[in-house]
Amino acid sequence: MTNHSIRAALAFVVTAALLPTAVQAAAACPKGMTVASDGKSCTADQAAASSAAGSFDVLGNIMDTTKKEINAKQAVETSKKELLSSDARKKYEDGYWQHFQAFSGAKPGEYCAAMFARQGMSVTVLGPGGDYRGALMIFSALDDSEFPKSPKPAIIPVTLKQGSDPAATVRVFNFNIGQWQTPILAFAVPTIDAALQGMDDKLDFHLEHEGKAIGSIEWHSGHTARDALKQCLASR
Repeated sequence: MTNHSIRAALAFVVTAALLPTAVQAAAACPKGMTVASDGKSCTADQAAASSAAGSFDVLGNIMDTTKKEINAKQAVETSKKELLSSDARKKYEDGYWQHFQAFSGAKPGEYCAAMFARQGMSVTVLGPGGDYRGALMIFSALDDSEFPKSPKPAIIPVTLKQGSDPAATVRVFNFNIGQWQTPILAFAVPTIDAALQGMDDKLDFHLEHEGKAIGSIEWHSGHTARDALKQCLASR
């Protein structure tokens, strides 16, 4: 996959390796989350979310479906021939990072993004921007996948297994974007500092929804990506 295709695939993003504590049992729910009604999982603290982000519409200005560059699946389709070349195919199979500001109108230090893409799936660490002061960890499936596709933006339960930490179920933003309705899962992280601290050099993620595995991805060179993200953030 070319640099242009990868960048185009995630230009719409404005979802930071979660800290280990962010996926622990409900008894140790992290800041910004609270114990769910089942007493066994964590859920978003709606009061805190409203205070920090206002509403789900905080993402609206970076989900402009009229922009050509956000058609992630189309970008993947048009680059398939390029993937047959050895260099591009190696990148696609081994995975690599991209660093950019995810919103074209961003001020210095806003919406700083570090995206790792590999074999049709990506995970993005996204810093604050605009009125939103938290961070996000966004998973997207660029090829056909088992990712849930809510007919309209919704909050759904997803189980995340990260590295050696125990799996835990949290409630995340789910929405589809672009002409091809690319599915997105966005995990809220209380702060960008918390996100940066969770960026191990090598880290794997496994996602489940309703008891079914929906996607897995493992990144490498996380420390280098973290340092580049810090440099972008420092320009604020």
